[in-house]
Amino acid sequence: MNTQPRDWHGVAVAKLNSVLGPARGPVVLEEALRATGLVHINSADELHRFAQVLITTGGFAGAVGGLLSVHAVMHGASGDTPARPGSR
Repeated sequence: MNTQPRDWHGVAVAKLNSVLGPARGPVVLEEALRATGLVHINSADELHRFAQVLITTGGFAGAVGGLLSVHAVMHGASGDTPARPGSR
């Protein structure tokens, strides 16, 4: 297993900008980060949680969420989606 650190946040930014474009990508990124309670994506599990939020939006952003979810699981995410801090 590869133990080198990964730029999880960079993966999300690159995919969103590639699919949604440089104008819409950052907006969707910030909305999904806010919805997850994250400021920055630091792990495969956080990338997976972020991806699950994107999936619920549908459309191309939802498709990116699906890609990121698979990427996260393939790189060690547990696949669980813990509740957002402070939510029930």
